[in-house]
Amino acid sequence: MNSIQRKEVKIFKEDFSYLFLQGKDHSKKIFFFHATGFNAETYAPFINSLYEHLNEDYSIYALDQRGHGLTNASAEPSELKSWETFFIDGKDFVNQFSAQENIIMGHSMGGVVASNISYKLQDNVKKIVLIDPVIQPESLKIKLPIPNFLRAVFFLLKNLFSKSRATEMISNAKKRRSEFLDQEEIFKHYFGRGAFKDWPEEFLRGYIKGGTKTNGQKLNLSCHPEWESKTFAVSYNASVRFIKKLTIPAYVPYASVGSTFSNSAMRMVKNKKQFIFEEIDGSHFFPMEKKDLLCNKIKDFIHKT
Repeated sequence: MNSIQRKEVKIFKEDFSYLFLQGKDHSKKIFFFHATGFNAETYAPFINSLYEHLNEDYSIYALDQRGHGLTNASAEPSELKSWETFFIDGKDFVNQFSAQENIIMGHSMGGVVASNISYKLQDNVKKIVLIDPVIQPESLKIKLPIPNFLRAVFFLLKNLFSKSRATEMISNAKKRRSEFLDQEEIFKHYFGRGAFKDWPEEFLRGYIKGGTKTNGQKLNLSCHPEWESKTFAVSYNASVRFIKKLTIPAYVPYASVGSTFSNSAMRMVKNKKQFIFEEIDGSHFFPMEKKDLLCNKIKDFIHKT
Protein backbone atom coordinates (compact mmCIF):
# COMPACT_ATOMS: atom_id res chain seq x y z
CA MET A 1 0.00 0.00 0.00
CA ASN A 2 1.23 3.49 -0.83
CA SER A 3 1.71 5.93 2.05
CA ILE A 4 0.34 9.47 2.18
CA GLN A 5 2.72 12.11 0.88
CA ARG A 6 2.72 15.80 1.71
CA LYS A 7 3.16 18.07 -1.31
CA GLU A 8 3.06 21.75 -2.20
CA VAL A 9 1.15 23.56 -4.94
CA LYS A 10 0.81 27.14 -6.13
CA ILE A 11 -2.74 28.51 -6.17
CA PHE A 12 -2.90 32.04 -7.56
CA LYS A 13 0.87 32.32 -6.90
CA GLU A 14 0.47 31.49 -3.21
CA ASP A 15 1.82 28.42 -1.39
CA PHE A 16 -0.66 25.71 -0.44
CA SER A 17 0.01 22.33 1.15
CA TYR A 18 -1.88 19.11 0.47
CA LEU A 19 -1.84 15.38 1.13
CA PHE A 20 -1.62 12.89 -1.73
CA LEU A 21 -2.12 9.15 -2.17
CA GLN A 22 -1.21 7.66 -5.55
CA GLY A 23 -3.84 5.31 -6.93
CA LYS A 24 -3.35 2.48 -9.39
CA ASP A 25 -5.63 4.04 -12.02
CA HIS A 26 -4.28 7.48 -12.99
CA SER A 27 -7.59 8.41 -14.62
CA LYS A 28 -9.50 8.25 -11.31
CA LYS A 29 -9.15 10.95 -8.67
CA ILE A 30 -10.83 11.99 -5.41
CA PHE A 31 -10.54 15.51 -4.01
CA PHE A 32 -11.29 15.97 -0.31
CA PHE A 33 -11.92 19.21 1.62
CA HIS A 34 -11.76 19.48 5.43
CA ALA A 35 -13.92 21.25 8.02
CA THR A 36 -13.40 24.71 9.53
CA GLY A 37 -10.48 24.80 11.96
CA PHE A 38 -9.17 21.38 10.94
CA ASN A 39 -6.69 20.34 8.24
CA ALA A 40 -6.16 17.56 5.72
CA GLU A 41 -4.01 15.45 8.04
CA THR A 42 -6.81 15.33 10.61
CA TYR A 43 -8.54 13.01 8.13
CA ALA A 44 -5.48 10.86 7.29
CA PRO A 45 -6.96 7.71 8.94
CA PHE A 46 -10.21 8.24 7.02
CA ILE A 47 -8.32 8.86 3.75
CA ASN A 48 -6.24 5.70 4.22
CA SER A 49 -9.36 3.67 4.98
CA LEU A 50 -11.19 5.03 1.93
CA TYR A 51 -8.14 4.29 -0.25
CA GLU A 52 -8.19 0.65 0.91
CA HIS A 53 -11.95 0.30 0.54
CA LEU A 54 -11.62 1.44 -3.07
CA ASN A 55 -8.92 -1.18 -3.73
CA GLU A 56 -6.27 1.58 -4.08
CA ASP A 57 -7.67 2.45 -7.51
CA TYR A 58 -8.21 6.18 -6.86
CA SER A 59 -5.59 8.84 -6.26
CA ILE A 60 -6.67 11.05 -3.35
CA TYR A 61 -5.87 14.75 -2.96
CA ALA A 62 -6.68 16.57 0.30
CA LEU A 63 -6.01 20.31 0.49
CA ASP A 64 -5.07 22.35 3.55
CA GLN A 65 -7.38 25.29 2.93
CA ARG A 66 -6.31 28.91 3.28
CA GLY A 67 -5.55 29.75 6.91
CA HIS A 68 -5.50 26.06 7.86
CA GLY A 69 -2.92 23.30 8.29
CA LEU A 70 0.49 23.78 6.69
CA THR A 71 -0.70 26.05 3.89
CA ASN A 72 1.19 29.36 3.85
CA ALA A 73 -1.18 31.47 1.76
CA SER A 74 -2.18 34.85 3.20
CA ALA A 75 -4.96 34.62 5.78
CA GLU A 76 -5.90 38.01 7.23
CA PRO A 77 -9.21 37.74 9.12
CA SER A 78 -10.14 41.31 8.16
CA GLU A 79 -9.95 40.34 4.46
CA LEU A 80 -12.17 37.25 4.71
CA LYS A 81 -15.65 38.28 3.54
CA SER A 82 -17.29 34.94 2.75
CA TRP A 83 -16.61 31.29 1.97
CA GLU A 84 -16.26 32.31 -1.66
CA THR A 85 -12.52 32.56 -0.86
CA PHE A 86 -12.41 28.82 -0.17
CA PHE A 87 -14.60 28.06 -3.20
CA ILE A 88 -12.17 29.88 -5.52
CA ASP A 89 -9.04 28.28 -4.02
CA GLY A 90 -10.62 24.82 -4.15
CA LYS A 91 -11.75 25.12 -7.74
CA ASP A 92 -8.24 26.07 -8.88
CA PHE A 93 -6.79 23.16 -6.89
CA VAL A 94 -9.11 20.66 -8.59
CA ASN A 95 -8.49 22.17 -12.02
CA GLN A 96 -4.73 21.71 -11.63
CA PHE A 97 -5.01 17.95 -11.08
CA SER A 98 -8.26 17.11 -12.85
CA ALA A 99 -8.47 13.69 -14.52
CA GLN A 100 -10.97 11.73 -16.60
CA GLU A 101 -13.01 10.69 -13.54
CA ASN A 102 -13.19 13.20 -10.68
CA ILE A 103 -15.06 12.72 -7.41
CA ILE A 104 -15.34 15.69 -5.05
CA MET A 105 -16.04 15.29 -1.36
CA GLY A 106 -15.78 17.19 1.89
CA HIS A 107 -16.85 17.33 5.51
CA SER A 108 -18.75 20.20 7.17
CA MET A 109 -17.51 23.44 5.55
CA GLY A 110 -15.57 21.19 3.19
CA GLY A 111 -18.88 19.70 2.06
CA VAL A 112 -20.08 23.16 1.03
CA VAL A 113 -16.78 23.80 -0.75
CA ALA A 114 -17.10 20.45 -2.54
CA SER A 115 -20.67 21.21 -3.63
CA ASN A 116 -19.72 24.65 -4.99
CA ILE A 117 -16.74 23.31 -6.93
CA SER A 118 -18.91 20.52 -8.33
CA TYR A 119 -21.56 23.02 -9.40
CA LYS A 120 -18.96 25.11 -11.24
CA LEU A 121 -17.28 22.08 -12.82
CA GLN A 122 -20.33 19.87 -13.38
CA ASP A 123 -19.19 18.63 -16.77
CA ASN A 124 -15.97 17.36 -15.23
CA VAL A 125 -17.22 15.80 -11.98
CA LYS A 126 -18.69 12.31 -11.86
CA LYS A 127 -20.00 12.15 -8.29
CA ILE A 128 -19.95 14.15 -5.06
CA VAL A 129 -19.99 13.20 -1.38
CA LEU A 130 -21.17 15.87 1.06
CA ILE A 131 -20.49 14.70 4.62
CA ASP A 132 -22.78 16.57 7.03
CA PRO A 133 -22.34 19.83 5.08
CA VAL A 134 -22.92 23.16 6.87
CA ILE A 135 -26.10 24.21 5.09
CA GLN A 136 -28.35 26.24 7.38
CA PRO A 137 -31.51 28.25 6.56
CA GLU A 138 -29.62 31.56 6.46
CA SER A 139 -27.36 30.38 3.63
CA LEU A 140 -30.34 29.22 1.57
CA LYS A 141 -31.96 32.64 1.38
CA ILE A 142 -31.70 34.82 -1.70
CA LYS A 143 -28.99 37.39 -1.00
CA LEU A 144 -29.96 41.02 -1.42
CA PRO A 145 -27.53 43.11 -3.50
CA ILE A 146 -26.11 45.00 -0.50
CA PRO A 147 -22.45 45.28 0.50
CA ASN A 148 -20.99 42.48 2.58
CA PHE A 149 -20.05 44.85 5.40
CA LEU A 150 -23.74 45.83 5.86
CA ARG A 151 -24.67 42.16 6.08
CA ALA A 152 -21.90 41.70 8.61
CA VAL A 153 -23.22 44.58 10.74
CA PHE A 154 -26.73 43.13 10.59
CA PHE A 155 -25.42 39.69 11.57
CA LEU A 156 -23.49 41.11 14.55
CA LEU A 157 -26.46 43.14 15.77
CA LYS A 158 -28.77 40.16 15.39
CA ASN A 159 -26.47 38.03 17.49
CA LEU A 160 -26.39 40.59 20.29
CA PHE A 161 -30.01 39.69 20.93
CA SER A 162 -30.11 36.01 20.06
CA LYS A 163 -28.04 33.02 21.04
CA SER A 164 -27.47 30.41 18.36
CA ARG A 165 -25.19 27.49 17.64
CA ALA A 166 -23.32 29.65 15.12
CA THR A 167 -22.63 32.48 17.55
CA GLU A 168 -21.49 29.96 20.14
CA MET A 169 -19.01 28.45 17.66
CA ILE A 170 -17.74 31.93 16.72
CA SER A 171 -17.21 32.85 20.35
CA ASN A 172 -15.59 29.53 21.29
CA ALA A 173 -13.21 29.66 18.32
CA LYS A 174 -12.07 33.17 19.21
CA LYS A 175 -11.28 32.09 22.78
CA ARG A 176 -9.47 28.91 21.75
CA ARG A 177 -6.02 28.43 23.24
CA SER A 178 -3.47 28.42 20.43
CA GLU A 179 -0.02 28.24 22.06
CA PHE A 180 1.49 25.12 23.65
CA LEU A 181 4.86 23.74 24.70
CA ASP A 182 4.74 20.68 22.42
CA GLN A 183 2.44 18.24 20.63
CA GLU A 184 1.97 16.10 23.73
CA GLU A 185 0.63 19.06 25.71
CA ILE A 186 -1.88 19.72 22.91
CA PHE A 187 -2.91 16.06 22.93
CA LYS A 188 -3.50 16.04 26.69
CA HIS A 189 -5.39 19.34 26.45
CA TYR A 190 -7.88 18.04 23.86
CA PHE A 191 -8.11 14.25 24.18
CA GLY A 192 -11.58 13.14 25.34
CA ARG A 193 -12.87 16.70 25.58
CA GLY A 194 -15.27 18.94 23.65
CA ALA A 195 -15.48 18.28 19.92
CA PHE A 196 -12.74 15.64 20.31
CA LYS A 197 -14.66 13.71 22.99
CA ASP A 198 -15.26 10.54 20.95
CA TRP A 199 -12.35 10.79 18.54
CA PRO A 200 -9.97 7.84 18.26
CA GLU A 201 -6.43 8.86 19.19
CA GLU A 202 -5.14 8.58 15.61
CA PHE A 203 -7.42 11.38 14.39
CA LEU A 204 -6.39 13.79 17.15
CA ARG A 205 -2.72 12.97 16.50
CA GLY A 206 -3.30 13.81 12.82
CA TYR A 207 -5.05 17.08 13.71
CA ILE A 208 -2.06 18.08 15.83
CA LYS A 209 0.62 16.93 13.39
CA GLY A 210 -0.94 18.68 10.40
CA GLY A 211 -2.22 21.73 12.25
CA THR A 212 0.69 23.15 14.23
CA LYS A 213 3.64 25.38 13.45
CA THR A 214 6.75 26.13 15.51
CA ASN A 215 7.02 29.64 16.93
CA GLY A 216 10.34 29.99 18.75
CA GLN A 217 10.24 27.59 21.69
CA LYS A 218 6.46 27.19 21.47
CA LEU A 219 4.02 25.40 19.19
CA ASN A 220 1.04 27.28 17.76
CA LEU A 221 -2.14 25.99 16.15
CA SER A 222 -1.73 26.95 12.50
CA CYS A 223 -5.42 27.87 12.16
CA HIS A 224 -5.35 31.04 14.25
CA PRO A 225 -8.38 31.51 16.55
CA GLU A 226 -9.24 34.81 14.83
CA TRP A 227 -9.23 33.14 11.40
CA GLU A 228 -11.32 30.20 12.58
CA SER A 229 -13.78 32.55 14.28
CA LYS A 230 -14.07 34.74 11.17
CA THR A 231 -14.57 31.65 8.99
CA PHE A 232 -17.57 30.67 11.11
CA ALA A 233 -18.82 34.27 11.16
CA VAL A 234 -18.86 34.80 7.38
CA SER A 235 -20.52 31.49 6.55
CA TYR A 236 -23.86 33.32 6.19
CA ASN A 237 -22.43 35.53 3.44
CA ALA A 238 -22.11 32.86 0.76
CA SER A 239 -25.43 31.64 -0.59
CA VAL A 240 -25.60 27.90 -1.23
CA ARG A 241 -28.75 28.00 -3.34
CA PHE A 242 -26.62 26.64 -6.17
CA ILE A 243 -27.13 23.22 -4.58
CA LYS A 244 -30.58 23.18 -6.22
CA LYS A 245 -28.90 23.27 -9.63
CA LEU A 246 -26.58 20.34 -9.09
CA THR A 247 -27.21 17.53 -11.56
CA ILE A 248 -24.41 15.22 -10.42
CA PRO A 249 -25.15 12.10 -8.32
CA ALA A 250 -24.64 13.10 -4.68
CA TYR A 251 -24.37 11.11 -1.47
CA VAL A 252 -25.19 13.17 1.63
CA PRO A 253 -24.63 11.32 4.92
CA TYR A 254 -25.63 13.45 7.91
CA ALA A 255 -25.35 13.10 11.69
CA SER A 256 -28.16 11.81 13.89
CA VAL A 257 -27.02 14.19 16.65
CA GLY A 258 -26.12 17.87 16.13
CA SER A 259 -26.16 17.75 12.34
CA THR A 260 -25.20 20.91 10.44
CA PHE A 261 -27.31 19.86 7.46
CA SER A 262 -30.61 21.62 8.10
CA ASN A 263 -34.09 20.31 7.37
CA SER A 264 -34.54 23.36 5.13
CA ALA A 265 -31.64 22.21 2.97
CA MET A 266 -32.98 18.70 2.74
CA ARG A 267 -36.43 19.91 1.74
CA MET A 268 -34.88 22.08 -0.95
CA VAL A 269 -33.32 19.11 -2.74
CA LYS A 270 -35.40 16.16 -1.51
CA ASN A 271 -37.09 15.77 -4.89
CA LYS A 272 -33.80 15.57 -6.80
CA LYS A 273 -33.49 11.91 -7.71
CA GLN A 274 -29.70 12.00 -7.91
CA PHE A 275 -29.40 12.93 -4.20
CA ILE A 276 -29.07 10.09 -1.70
CA PHE A 277 -29.55 11.09 1.96
CA GLU A 278 -28.60 8.87 4.87
CA GLU A 279 -28.63 9.51 8.59
CA ILE A 280 -25.55 8.14 10.32
CA ASP A 281 -25.77 7.32 14.02
CA GLY A 282 -23.33 9.68 15.66
CA SER A 283 -22.27 13.29 16.02
CA HIS A 284 -21.11 15.79 13.40
CA PHE A 285 -17.73 14.08 13.70
CA PHE A 286 -18.87 10.64 12.54
CA PRO A 287 -16.09 10.55 9.87
CA MET A 288 -13.73 10.20 12.85
CA GLU A 289 -16.02 8.15 15.07
CA LYS A 290 -17.08 5.64 12.39
CA LYS A 291 -14.58 5.91 9.57
CA ASP A 292 -14.84 2.32 8.31
CA LEU A 293 -18.63 2.38 8.25
CA LEU A 294 -18.61 5.65 6.31
CA CYS A 295 -15.89 4.51 3.91
CA ASN A 296 -17.84 1.36 3.13
CA LYS A 297 -20.95 3.42 2.33
CA ILE A 298 -18.96 5.81 0.15
CA LYS A 299 -17.42 2.83 -1.68
CA ASP A 300 -20.89 1.46 -2.43
CA PHE A 301 -22.02 4.87 -3.71
CA ILE A 302 -18.97 5.30 -5.95
CA HIS A 303 -19.26 1.82 -7.42
CA LYS A 304 -22.99 2.17 -7.98
CA THR A 305 -23.66 2.83 -11.67
